Amino acid sequence: KDARKKWEGENKVEAGDDLLYKYDEDKHKAFVQTKRWLTEPKPFTKVKISAVALLKMVMHARSGGNIEVMGLMQGKIIDEDTIVITDSFALPVEASETRVNAQAEAFEYIIQYMELIEEVGRKENA
Repeated sequence: KDARKKWEGENKVEAGDDLLYKYDEDKHKAFVQTKRWLTEPKPFTKVKISAVALLKMVMHARSGGNIEVMGLMQGKIIDEDTIVITDSFALPVEASETRVNAQAEAFEYIIQYMELIEEVGRKENA
């Protein structure tokens, strides 16, 4: 327990903040209208990652062995400089040791995934 508490302290882990996962459509639309990414190459200076999203990313990365993998992260903006990654998913792509090629199958997968999560009420953008 001591090692965990030390790690959480060093990494500023905050538990139990449910507001991190509540989607605010108005806040999202306001951010999109600013188009900050056009003038700032790094519009966010802080990232918070849910444990589930992190676990999925690590499992996907390990499944590739020494072959590159590709996936997308989903999240939402919580303030001017912070984004929360709430989920991630792997993409069905062809990979080699040096590159990943996203073909039509991967793009179709993304579109289908986004349509399905919207149907179940998940409105965060990938």
